[in-house]
Amino acid sequence: MVQPVSDRTGKRPPTTFETLASIGPVARLSVVDAVADRLRGEILGGRLPSGAKIPSERELSFALGVNRLTLRAALARLEALGLITTRHGSGTVVADWRERAGLDTLASLIGSLRPSEPMWRELITSLLEVRRILAAEAVGLASERRTKRDLEVLTMRAEEQKERAQDAVAFARGDVAFVRAVVHASRNIAFELLLNTFARFPDDHPDLVTVLFDRCDASLAYYPIVVELIRRGDAELSRSVVRRELEKADEAWHRRHAPATRKPSPKDTDL
Repeated sequence: MVQPVSDRTGKRPPTTFETLASIGPVARLSVVDAVADRLRGEILGGRLPSGAKIPSERELSFALGVNRLTLRAALARLEALGLITTRHGSGTVVADWRERAGLDTLASLIGSLRPSEPMWRELITSLLEVRRILAAEAVGLASERRTKRDLEVLTMRAEEQKERAQDAVAFARGDVAFVRAVVHASRNIAFELLLNTFARFPDDHPDLVTVLFDRCDASLAYYPIVVELIRRGDAELSRSVVRRELEKADEAWHRRHAPATRKPSPKDTDL
């Protein structure tokens, strides 16, 4: 029987049986997730404003119908997101998340809200604006610094997207792969680290990705345009074209997802 090869630490990797035994079953519904989502929605919705004191563990666990261990785990998640902070002598208070949270929390913040809530649209708009800025600059730098191999990889990634147009999540993963190739060609390490924040969207937030990538077929034309811009090597042209095209795409997305207006009822016309 062939023995499994040891890794760099010299330890034998676990067998399939050992791995399965260590993982164990996953709960169908995480109460911690539910509690964290509920409190996060209260904070982002403004019902628990910045500076507000969180009720005591006893009161809050009773109100939510959960035990204190579950509540503490949920509160720890909110603190990691920068939504609450614990102060000695004053308990736990709602933090100003705009000053404390990082860019990596943006998707979680969006996911905690309903599309009908104004804050959801505000966060989506911010996300799209950041994407435009980073994409334009990354393509501009890539136009100046790309190699022949970079162009080959970009062309390959663009071609692969044609096979994913019917699956929004798969298309989003392919989009990340394409953007990663652009960022690699830009030779900017900070951009690579920023991209890692967005790279988790398809797997961590598939519902959000499905909303954002709702016109995959139309997006296919974007990739060869970017490749050609980078191939030409005109950085300023690349920046202006990418910025303009993404602005048009984002405006079209906002029109498609504009809040539904209520149709007047007979009572309205009688007034």
